[in-house]
Amino acid sequence: MPKLDWPPSSPDLNQIEDVWHLLKDHLNARRARPRGKDEMSAAVEEEWGKIPAEEILAFIDTLPQRIKAVIAANGGHTAW
Repeated sequence: MPKLDWPPSSPDLNQIEDVWHLLKDHLNARRARPRGKDEMSAAVEEEWGKIPAEEILAFIDTLPQRIKAVIAANGGHTAW
C-alpha cells in the first residue's frame, strides 16, 4: 500500500474544534458543575441547545480565510 506524504503538523481546518471550545466555555460558565456522567450529559445537551446556529455558521464562514492563511504559510502554523 502506498504511503502518502503528510506534514507532521498539518493544520486543522475543521471548525468543529471551535464549536467544542465554545461548548466547553458554556459548560465552564455554569454555576453548578455537573457531577457524574448523567449530569454531564444533561449539561452538554442543555448548553448545546443554547448555542445559536448563527454562531456555528460564523465559524463555517471563516473557512475561505483559513484556507488562504494555510496556503500563505505553506501549510505551516496560522493564527487559526
